[in-house]
Amino acid sequence: MKDVQFAIIGFGSIAKTHMLSVSQANLQHRLPYTLSVRSILSPSSPPTLPNIHAFDTFSEMIMTRPAFIDICTPNQYHRDYVELAAEYQIPVYCEKPLAHTLEDAKQMVELTKIHQIPNAVALMYRFLPAVQLLKEELENGTIGRMIRFKTATYHYSYLSDKKSGVWRTTKESGGGALLDLGVHLVDLVQYIVGDITEVKAHTHTHFKERSEVDEYAQCHVIANSIPGEIEVSRISAEQDSRDIFEVFGEKGSLRVNLKNGYEVDWFDAESGSTKSLFPSNELLESVHFPPLRASLGFFQNAHTASLLAFSNAVITNTPSPIAATFEDAYKAQIVIHNAYLSARPQTV
Repeated sequence: MKDVQFAIIGFGSIAKTHMLSVSQANLQHRLPYTLSVRSILSPSSPPTLPNIHAFDTFSEMIMTRPAFIDICTPNQYHRDYVELAAEYQIPVYCEKPLAHTLEDAKQMVELTKIHQIPNAVALMYRFLPAVQLLKEELENGTIGRMIRFKTATYHYSYLSDKKSGVWRTTKESGGGALLDLGVHLVDLVQYIVGDITEVKAHTHTHFKERSEVDEYAQCHVIANSIPGEIEVSRISAEQDSRDIFEVFGEKGSLRVNLKNGYEVDWFDAESGSTKSLFPSNELLESVHFPPLRASLGFFQNAHTASLLAFSNAVITNTPSPIAATFEDAYKAQIVIHNAYLSARPQTV
């Protein structure tokens, strides 16, 4: 069986999630190859792992001839490694957001186009079976014409003063909660509803003494002529942290708890009843998702599905119909850039 080896750039917490994705992919999915990491570029904190080589420079790492590189560095370094990948003509899988500035994101898209480099971004919410099922139900007219939508993600880890000084709280990151968390939701809106053509935002930084970027953001948007709301927070604590996508239509509504990923709640306004919709085994297989009994949690499952889709695309030379490309991520970043511009006069 062929061994598909790739290289990880950077080795922080998200890189470890990608490492776990390799094991999950090999154990839970019927692959015609073995997926493996054989090299890591991490000059500041090289890991010691069996059968994996840690390198200090890209030129040394690239000599291992990886099938693709997986960029897991802080946002401000993404462009640097895409430029190197373009030089060596190697496919690129990149963590979100695409870059720390809109200009860098644009340049990264242009580089991959000029050099015809296969690419994808880890906007992995697309791979949730419930998201695919929601999309199908909307296309089938289950709730009639859409009236509005709402999506929100609440985290509260940045209530801890241990987050003070981490790179995601600095201006160099390019943005706070809206860029870090909101990019997932903006991408979902554009994937499910349609392109966002208008955005007006409010952002807020509560712990100004330890964060240079936004910790909360609320955006009012228009997508495909449909109004909606996008809300993200790093500092909102509740027993069951919300992670939702809701669509309201003329015949009812559809709701997904993104932390579940296996279920869509359908409220039928005509009967006044709610029904739970579940993905078929065929749908689970199509998005590289394990059955519920084998789930490692939505976060890990979705990262595995996204990474596996890109690996398959590289091996077969056939783009994934689901995966977000650099261009998709750039489109999301344009919306976020415009949201920040609209929020500037009212940011407190």
